[in-house]
Amino acid sequence: MARPTMLEAVKIQARMLIPVVRALESELGKEKAHALVGRALAEAHANFVASRTPVQDSHPRADGDAFAYPVESEIVENTDKTLAINMTACEFARYFRSIGEPEIGALMTCGVDFAVNAKIRPSWEFTRTQTQMQGAAFCDFRWRLRGK
Repeated sequence: MARPTMLEAVKIQARMLIPVVRALESELGKEKAHALVGRALAEAHANFVASRTPVQDSHPRADGDAFAYPVESEIVENTDKTLAINMTACEFARYFRSIGEPEIGALMTCGVDFAVNAKIRPSWEFTRTQTQMQGAAFCDFRWRLRGK
């Protein structure tokens, strides 16, 4: 049996997680539920990525297609001390928006990026001010080597 693609795996996870998040929203309120789920997912995913990243704290361009994300992107800037990428197409965003769940999609996909970068790339500052999941035309991923 073939392994599912990353998008297929996220769709399977979403089918299980969405009802859990809805139940937590009923018990805790939406804000607390999303904060709790977001923290748990970010920490778990950061640990998973760190366990599969042989060289840590390297330039972000070294990642390449290591995890085969279902996205299209364009490089805006790529120097020894910076990397700027605009994600111009994102299948995660398309999927979650199509099922009316962009907030949960953001928890599951976009929301983990900051924790992952903090864990595997501590010498690099990571920023992102917009995502397609939130309705923007592109996601603006930016890395800068700290102190440079």
